[in-house]
Amino acid sequence: MSPLTNALISYWHRLPAESPAARRRSLDALRERIRAGLEPRAAVLPYAIGDVDDGIVVGATRCYLTADGLPAAACATDDAITECADWVRRGLALNRGAVFGALLGLGDERACESLASSRLGLSAAEVETACRALGSVPGERATAFLREWLALLGDSALPRERRALVALLDGEPRARAA
Repeated sequence: MSPLTNALISYWHRLPAESPAARRRSLDALRERIRAGLEPRAAVLPYAIGDVDDGIVVGATRCYLTADGLPAAACATDDAITECADWVRRGLALNRGAVFGALLGLGDERACESLASSRLGLSAAEVETACRALGSVPGERATAFLREWLALLGDSALPRERRALVALLDGEPRARAA
């Protein structure tokens, strides 16, 4: 088995016994060790791929993609962006919507291009999660991506997806989009 597979299995054994708050504290401590150079960024992969909590997945994905103190788009590598987009496309992440939102939130053209083919394959719940993960004020590139996505949906039979996108673009409170 690969080291990542072993790490995921170990992580999943802990999941039922640890609350989301405990996992967030564990992730925060891990991010500090990564900042200090004591752990590789890849150490957050079980949190990004194997957790279901939106905040944990978004935080771990952002940590994997970026370096502290640098603009996100300046430090996310093509390989990391492609890898995260692949988690969404291939259904490798348990919380695809949170990974999608974290990646789109980079405000990076490469990320938008990587996610374009996956946006119509997300479930309504995943679209709502991605919108929550973006926060109340998505950046310029993310907003353009969302407008294109909404145009692709047109008058389709996907009302929940449309509502989530419209609510985010109109700046409505997050509770209405969920």
